[in-house]
Amino acid sequence: MVSPRLSSSFRFVCAITAVCGWAFQVQGADPAKPQAAKVTELKVEPAALVLTGPRDARRFVVRGKTADGSWLDLTRSAQLKIEGDSARLEAGFVEPVKDGKSAVVIATGGLTASLPVTVQNQGNVVPVSFVRDVMPILAKTGCNAGTCHGGQKGRNGFKLSLRGYDPDFDHDQIVEDIAGRRIDRKEPANSLVVLKPTQGVPHEGKFLFDEKSLYYRLLHQWIAEGCKSDVATTQRVERLESFPQAPVLSDVGQEQQLVVIAYYADGTSRDVTRDAIFASSNENVVSITGDGLMKAIRKGESAVLIRYEGQFAVNQVSVLTPNPGFVWNNPPAFNYIDELVHKKLQKIKVTPSELSGDAEFIRRVYLDLLGVPPTPDEVRAFLADNREPQAKRKELIDKLLERPEYIDFWTLRLADLLQVNRKYLGEKGVWNFREWIHQQVQADRPWSEMAHDLLTGVGGTAQAPESAFWRIAREPGQAVENATHLFLGIRFNCNKCHDHPFERWTQGNYYQLAAYFGQVALKKGLAADEEIVYERRDGGEVSHPKTNVVQKPQFPFTHAGFDPKNATAKTRREALAKWMTAPENPYFAKSMANRLWAYLIGRGIIDPVDDIRAGNPASNPELLDALTADFIKHKFSIKHLLRAIANSRTYQLSIVPTPGNADDVENFARARPRRLTAEQLLDSVRVATGTQNKFPGFPLGYRASQLPDPASGKTGFLEQFGRPIRESPCECERRNEMSLEQAMALVNGTTLSGAVADGNGRLAKLLQAKPDDKKLVEELYLAALCRLPTDEESAKFAGLLSTAKNKQEAAQDILWALLNTSAFLFNR
Repeated sequence: MVSPRLSSSFRFVCAITAVCGWAFQVQGADPAKPQAAKVTELKVEPAALVLTGPRDARRFVVRGKTADGSWLDLTRSAQLKIEGDSARLEAGFVEPVKDGKSAVVIATGGLTASLPVTVQNQGNVVPVSFVRDVMPILAKTGCNAGTCHGGQKGRNGFKLSLRGYDPDFDHDQIVEDIAGRRIDRKEPANSLVVLKPTQGVPHEGKFLFDEKSLYYRLLHQWIAEGCKSDVATTQRVERLESFPQAPVLSDVGQEQQLVVIAYYADGTSRDVTRDAIFASSNENVVSITGDGLMKAIRKGESAVLIRYEGQFAVNQVSVLTPNPGFVWNNPPAFNYIDELVHKKLQKIKVTPSELSGDAEFIRRVYLDLLGVPPTPDEVRAFLADNREPQAKRKELIDKLLERPEYIDFWTLRLADLLQVNRKYLGEKGVWNFREWIHQQVQADRPWSEMAHDLLTGVGGTAQAPESAFWRIAREPGQAVENATHLFLGIRFNCNKCHDHPFERWTQGNYYQLAAYFGQVALKKGLAADEEIVYERRDGGEVSHPKTNVVQKPQFPFTHAGFDPKNATAKTRREALAKWMTAPENPYFAKSMANRLWAYLIGRGIIDPVDDIRAGNPASNPELLDALTADFIKHKFSIKHLLRAIANSRTYQLSIVPTPGNADDVENFARARPRRLTAEQLLDSVRVATGTQNKFPGFPLGYRASQLPDPASGKTGFLEQFGRPIRESPCECERRNEMSLEQAMALVNGTTLSGAVADGNGRLAKLLQAKPDDKKLVEELYLAALCRLPTDEESAKFAGLLSTAKNKQEAAQDILWALLNTSAFLFNR
């Protein structure tokens, strides 16, 4: 065995890096900001206003279209005036005065527009609503936030439900707690509810509003009217809508006002812009004020999350930088994926990279579909095929999807998610469960059917390996968390102890869903490490920890695919499985389509892939919807969707950036390098060096992707490079970052040096054949990087070989150095 010669090897690494140019640098000055563009068209949203009742105030936005198609927010700069005496303008809102018709006349840049306003029902007496008026004040001012009175123990003796999820509790706390001392019905102005936020008495929560504010007037009136609760009679918000939808801010510093409308089941609506709570998912790209004014900070994309009365809405915002010379080059689309990616790129004025070369493509697709790189002979054959790229690539993809390595590699992928681990299943159980997954992948069994069997499995893992899902979870709460995380891409563990702080999921949802698993139990099997999963005939109910009340099974949302009132199911889990795997479930197919996209592209359309929520929206919703529909149409076939993605031009793009897409991450304008997974890396070393893995207890040549669980093949290398421990279904368990420990393992470790110097390996056999130096360099490049060397590389390294005192050591150094380059360590 040859130990690494650091000085020699690093010299080769430096030489290779210099010759091949593997470090990309994109430089360029920021474009100068253009002068204000001339507006050619005005647009007012909404197109008309109807104010119903004395407190119905509405906001609107004015936008101007420029010659290049961009839109500017002119709401604050345009000249506004009211025609008619039925309404007035106040702080950006149109407020009612009396029944009748009015209009807002807008003038800017020589253009005018008119916004019709209808005012009605001004004579009606409308009491202040606890649900619609008071609760939103508590939320907007932060009183019921986790850092204030909504915390687990409240603050200074006053507790509210977190973010207002329990209005009954909040009303009782405000009106009845501490003998009602927070309220003075005779003198509302002396109530602590208004004295504290106005700093009439000391208040840790700082000054929130003054006595002239709308919030003060509403609270004062509510107290004067008797502090009534309308929780049981008032309709809650059904949905939120914001506009303008998906705005594009064409330059840094540009602003855009949002308007938020709440809709109710009875068809009524309400402008809640001043009461809604706004947050930007990326404040480095877009900032937003408390009243919904967005500002572009730098180029990129951000989601604005809007929350009001337990409902959420998301508005995706794009920020561009001036690109006056941009011309869409209309690249070809290989399938529907490219059409939707191109639609988004054209919108944000980004040009996709060129198509990857054949050598780049063959290595990428082998690693993504098989988990191993192609052999030199396979690379040569593909490069020699003179057919047009799309035809021969399509044929190659079809062939790869039928190879045994595909079955092994995608068994590994699913085994990670399903936590195939002897810690939970014992050695026999691990092999049985892994073999069951292998059979499902081999048969391309629909994902929906696999999930159904996993959720409903009974028996032991010897006869019913799918029952391992419950053996791993073992209790209802963990089963809920695993199932929602794995099959829906939702993190339900966040609402186990309280309502989800940022989403609609409640603590009640958690335990109602857990009730579907409440009647499942385990008992000892005949074998020492065997357990039997069975349905209990008695007991097994799940209780809410706060109320100790038994929870009836109930889904957290409904869909058309499964109506629990009319559907029949033998067990609770059967009902759960039908509901969860139905095509109409808005999460099931979407979550797997998103995962498969991420596995091949390197980033989810929703990312992280197992965190689907309103505050983490899709970067390209139309694309994700299309992938989901395709997945459902083809009966949840994983192989079909992988084929569709791999055949897209988007998947086959080069990693070489264009001047405009170097910093693009979310829109898939170019391929992005991805570090090989632990198993891919070790198996790639074996292919490149022509050696075989020697895992204790396994046959010689067993690939890392064939190992059944994390306890198998423990040599240290797989663990160093991030093999997951499979103790949760979270994708975060697999670590694909680079670290100093990994660098030292590659430079000084025995795995690479031993494989390079193996007497039965590729290099030893090549040297025995005594090829000329250029031929030897060509073979090493094909083996390690799956491409031919350039003329410069060939001449450089052939020269180094010809002058070396020991050709064997020089050749080993070249191969060792190639295996330490990013071109080998990353899938590019």
